This record gives sequence, C-alpha cells and structure tokens, in this order.
Amino acid sequence: MKSFLQAISFLTILPVAPPSLLEGKALAKTMAFFPLVGLLIGLLLVLGNYLFSLLFPKPLVLWLVIGLLALLTRGLHLDGFADTMDGLASGGGKEKILEVMRDSRIGAFGVISLILLLGIKYLTLDQIPNPSISHTLILMTILGRSSMVLVCYRSPYARSEDGLGKPFTEHLRVKQVAIALISAFAMSVLTLGVKGFLVFMGICLFSLGYRLFFIKKLGGVTGDVLGGANELAEVLCLLMVYLGGMNDSP
Repeated sequence: MKSFLQAISFLTILPVAPPSLLEGKALAKTMAFFPLVGLLIGLLLVLGNYLFSLLFPKPLVLWLVIGLLALLTRGLHLDGFADTMDGLASGGGKEKILEVMRDSRIGAFGVISLILLLGIKYLTLDQIPNPSISHTLILMTILGRSSMVLVCYRSPYARSEDGLGKPFTEHLRVKQVAIALISAFAMSVLTLGVKGFLVFMGICLFSLGYRLFFIKKLGGVTGDVLGGANELAEVLCLLMVYLGGMNDSP
C-alpha cells in the first residue's frame, strides 16, 4: 500500500503521501503500480468528461479534459517530452543533447512539439464517438504509464550525475515489471476486450523500440526520456484506437 500511495504522489498532484517518503530501491518498487495509477487518472478524466459535458459542447469538453490531465500530472511528462524533443533537435552528440535536455528553459522545437502533441490528442479524441471516450481515456492513461516501466527496465542511466530517473533505472527489477505489465494487460482487456489486447501489444512494441533508440543515441535513458515515452504512448494509443476501428465498447 505504501508503494502504491507513493506512486500516486509521484505521478499526480494528489497529496496521498509525502514525496520524500521513499528513496532508491523502495522508490523503484512504485513502478509496479504505475499502470494502476494510470487507471486512477483515467477514471478522474472520465469523471471530468462527464461533468464538463453537462455544461459545454464536445470540442470544449475535450480541451478541458486534456487540460485536466496536464493538471493532474503537474505537466511532469509533458515537460519531459518537450525537453527530450529540444535535445534531439539540438543536432549535437550525446553530451550536447543531455545538456539541452537539462536546461530549464524550453526551446522553439519543444514548444512546437507540445503544440503538435496536444493537437493530435485533441483531434483524435474528437473523432471517437462519445460512448467510447471513457474507455479510450482509461486505456490511454494506463498504457502511457506501463510504457515508462518497459522503457526503464534494464536501461542504463544516460547521465553520469544523479537525476530524477536514476533511482528507477538502477533499482527496477523484473518483479515490478511483471506486476505492472500483468495489471496493464488485464485492465486493457477489461477495457476494450481483444481490441485492448492489440493496443497493449502495440504499446509494448513501441516501448521496446523507443528504449533501443535512446540506448543507441544516449547510451541510456533519463527522466525526461521516460516522460516522453508516456506522452508518445498516449498519442499512439489514441491513434491505434482510431485507425484500427477500435472505438467501440467491448
């Protein structure tokens, strides 16, 4: 229970546990519960979607839901995504990329990437029928967080100095990965049946490819890279639901 509460505290703004409660190996153990936290976030988005729908038309509701997701997660993964895109756009080698990623200022490419990312989320959700929005929001948030677990497992930490992602990369073990993937698989199937399974497999393949890309590019991953994985996995989940005709309930 302590690890689950810490996972909620780390991934959301919900004040359920002190942020410094766990460190090192204990902090890495929270990754077992990342998909479950994704389920919680998804359910809150579903609630928000319902309440907003009582007052506003669908286009505005979707923007508010996307904003609610950013609020609930403190923009943590969006920030990591923007930093990662800025780093990759720097055109330099590993050290240059990592230097740009660590800069607290956001660059032009980071801003453009965020605009495109949020735009794709909005436009894709807008194409999904209202009765299927709830299933899609839940699946998206579950698989985004399970993607971070897969990317992190057995990945070196790219920086020589400490950083937000270091305790996870150093101490994540197969037990936590197994718990996270089994729970993500079960929740995906319960959410969209066989279709949820297909999306789950697609996100797993993406996560492995994403991990290999950054190991080759940077020699490992960072907290920003993990945040970027979450955001891209959410977008990919939405696109697969739409393009695969998977927008109906199980």
